[in-house]
Amino acid sequence: MSSSSEQSSATHGIRAPKQERSQRSFELALDTTLELLAEKGYAGFALTEVSKRSGVSIGSIYTRVDGRDDLLRAAQSRFQERMLAEHRSLAEPDRWVGVPLEELLPRLIAEFAELLERQGRVLGAFLQRGAVDPEVARAGKVSYFDIRDRFIGLLLSRRDEISHPDPVRAVGSCFTTVYAALARGLALDVAVEAAEGTDMSTLLEDLGAMTLAFLRTDAA
Repeated sequence: MSSSSEQSSATHGIRAPKQERSQRSFELALDTTLELLAEKGYAGFALTEVSKRSGVSIGSIYTRVDGRDDLLRAAQSRFQERMLAEHRSLAEPDRWVGVPLEELLPRLIAEFAELLERQGRVLGAFLQRGAVDPEVARAGKVSYFDIRDRFIGLLLSRRDEISHPDPVRAVGSCFTTVYAALARGLALDVAVEAAEGTDMSTLLEDLGAMTLAFLRTDAA
């Protein structure tokens, strides 16, 4: 875990390991937590199952955290570090040098959708838990804003290709629309049944076309 994660964790009943062996064991417990969330969601996540699958004793886990929810928050921090690293690579401006907006936007949306789909089960578990856990929700918002700002910053670097009279507002609205549509299409924060029948290829095609047309409009 990073030093920043350790510092923020100290206020949430999470104690950073002081020895390398203890750190490896704790990281194994965190990775196992994320595996269980991906398989079973928050409802199927239990410390006993984490201990059984990881081989880390319950006693060792309790030397690091005060309980189930603290372990979940530590796992969320680990998950977000990984996800944000992937998104930062995705939205890195150098990757898109020379790519025109009409090509960049649909590709960016498609790659963002692929990232959300790959991480969706775990992300969905944290989104659902955040509805009743303010600390999980607060950490989730930090991650969301980081992703939003990088998406917006990348598109605003093509400001000369945007015709909308208020580019900042327009690009922000594009991100909000894209994220909301993908979250529902992938059932990130709702029951899986809510996404049944969603044709993701069609959704991605339409999101790319709609957002590009919106950015290209010159109507006030």
